[in-house]
Amino acid sequence: MGSSTSTTDIQSSFLGQIRNKIGDSISFADELAELLNVSRDSAYRRIRGETVLSLDEVKKLYDQYGLSIDAIMSPNSNMVSINHKTIDFHYSVKEWLNSLIQNLELAKSSKDLELIFACKDLPVFNYFRFPEMAAFKLFVWSKSIIQDPQYEHSIYSPDIMPREIMADAARAWSLYSSVASTEIWSDEVVNSTIKQIEFYYECGFFSHRNQVTGLYDCILEIIKLSRAEASEGKKSEGGSFELYQNEILIPDNTIYARIQGQQVVFINYNTMDTLTTHQKSFCAKTKVYVTNLIKNSALISATAEKERNRFFNKLEEKITTSINRLP
Repeated sequence: MGSSTSTTDIQSSFLGQIRNKIGDSISFADELAELLNVSRDSAYRRIRGETVLSLDEVKKLYDQYGLSIDAIMSPNSNMVSINHKTIDFHYSVKEWLNSLIQNLELAKSSKDLELIFACKDLPVFNYFRFPEMAAFKLFVWSKSIIQDPQYEHSIYSPDIMPREIMADAARAWSLYSSVASTEIWSDEVVNSTIKQIEFYYECGFFSHRNQVTGLYDCILEIIKLSRAEASEGKKSEGGSFELYQNEILIPDNTIYARIQGQQVVFINYNTMDTLTTHQKSFCAKTKVYVTNLIKNSALISATAEKERNRFFNKLEEKITTSINRLP
């Protein structure tokens, strides 16, 4: 009896993720029946736990919705199921951008949303505000990180990336700007981009110096806009913006999210690669981690004008210093 109850609970949790993803506008039973090629009554029996999902059915659901099967494991287990997305020739930059867009669209449509960024680097969406900056970041990743042979002998130009990719980047910024977020920044958030510009300039990957100064102008404008948004507590597309300054170097880019009651953690590594998990105990520990970061940080949005200006002035000084080092 105990085993049967456990199986029912696992299946209920697993199917509950689909219900959360498709929302209330679509019949859950009809959606399940169509995907599994079963009758509506059979779909209801699976929803109620009277019929156990087969392994083939679990795989179909997983493939269709990108679901977590962490519920199969003990929620207190030290083993964590991770969805690993790495950018290569099988998972392109365009697919990566589309994944960002899908997650942001889900967040935007959610009535129950909590989104916390612990930022080692400036959230990438900010670079997508300006086409030339978006093109540079995507070019660097394609040329130096993915090592796409298409860009092996290329140098930077504002039109180096395909139009559809640039359109996706702009869409990602628009969605991010419309979604409420709590973010924790340190004064290191611009370091990696400054180093990328300096390195590419030294390697001769720009056709002329004005391209370099133009990118620096973009970063300065991003910082200026972010300062104004922090002051107002709202992003340009209306999403609320709660910003904290943390003086401790944050070791990675971590996102904790609760979307429609479902917890998920995204950990960025190797620049563009992402580890994703819904495992309850891991998500709970991450929530504790980001909450502690917030407790040890200073709120600089919609308040603390002096601290906010001091923080953004320091970021601008770093950029200006790099500009002044240009030969």
